[in-house]
Amino acid sequence: MNEQVTMIAQRLASIMSEARAIGKDSKNAQQGFNFRGIDAVMNHLHPIFAKHEVFILPEVLADRTEERQTKSGGNLIYRVLTVQFHFTTSDGSSVQSTVIGEGMDTGDKAANKAMAVALKYALTQMLLLPYDEVDADATTPPVSTPKEKPPKKTKKEASEVQTTEVVLSEVRFKTGGTGNKPWTRFYTKADDGEYYSTFDKELGEKLTDLATIGDPVSLNYRIVVTAKGESRDVVDASPASPPDEIPMGDEKEPDGDQQRKGNKELPF
Repeated sequence: MNEQVTMIAQRLASIMSEARAIGKDSKNAQQGFNFRGIDAVMNHLHPIFAKHEVFILPEVLADRTEERQTKSGGNLIYRVLTVQFHFTTSDGSSVQSTVIGEGMDTGDKAANKAMAVALKYALTQMLLLPYDEVDADATTPPVSTPKEKPPKKTKKEASEVQTTEVVLSEVRFKTGGTGNKPWTRFYTKADDGEYYSTFDKELGEKLTDLATIGDPVSLNYRIVVTAKGESRDVVDASPASPPDEIPMGDEKEPDGDQQRKGNKELPF
């Protein structure tokens, strides 16, 4: 550390030793809480900085601006500034502190508020001014939302009828009602990892029978997309292949054991 940096460091240390706690004497009228404002910080530290011949030069390194909309439809300017403060003493030596300040205003003072917040936290954090909690701003802007509204959710859409061959697991059902219209939804998970469902009672019972047999099933279904997600609605279901035919006429009739092995519907 060179001699010049040592001088500004010594003077900042002296300021820190003389600075006292600053009470939360300001009050947020909208939300009713007390806070320590930038005015109180500057009023307390100004004579101490002057005594030790230290002054502050702010430099805005970067800024970002957003326009938002208030709940009532008004325009709200949101500014974020990256500010570097140069703490300089009478011999020209200095040290820097870089902080971020945020400010919101419905007029032309968003940047001013951001500068004030940045200075307050640069001073309070560098000098470790005692306080119990993170301070809030003097004014609290109304709740705002981005001007660009998110896209609306997808309306109900259905694809063309598709066909797949799967093995069904146990068919279950859910019940509910909208107003005076009760409904029952039958659904099952297939071996392809997808769920297939229907509100049709007869078709639901048919799916139950096919799932009990355990053979591959040919499903005709539509993919239906709604705001709540995607579902596979069954249109029709049938065995994937017809049962083995028994030879007729002069062909040798299979014995009972051979027939049982070829017909999976038999439980024995």
